[in-house]
Amino acid sequence: MQTQNIIERAFQLAPASTSIDDIRKTLRREGYSNVDAHLGGASIKADLKKRFARQA
Repeated sequence: MQTQNIIERAFQLAPASTSIDDIRKTLRREGYSNVDAHLGGASIKADLKKRFARQA
């Protein structure tokens, strides 16, 4: 069981990620459940995408 909220963790991972799928895979590896349900909404996806690593 994870002590950190899945949404909080997703936002922590976003700056080092390049896609929502990257974040989903990492969360699953870390043992989070129902990842798709938590990251499926348009609003959360848009907010996470704003925090992706900038590619120069």
